[in-house]
Amino acid sequence: MVTINVENYDSFSQALKRFKIECQQSGLSSEIKRHQEYEKPTERKRKKKLKAIRRQRRKMLKLERIKNYY
Repeated sequence: MVTINVENYDSFSQALKRFKIECQQSGLSSEIKRHQEYEKPTERKRKKKLKAIRRQRRKMLKLERIKNYY
């Protein structure tokens, strides 16, 4: 549970901004989004695999840019 004391900030808008940041860092919003509808285990595996492929591709592109730089 994320809590923010409003009295520590100058205004409500700053406290709201800080609350949103805290929620994002804690993973609360992604957890809520994940539980909105059922996701089949095969679909979950597929998404995990695609995420790993994208991460690997980005890593390889970064290494190529560094290699070409020198």
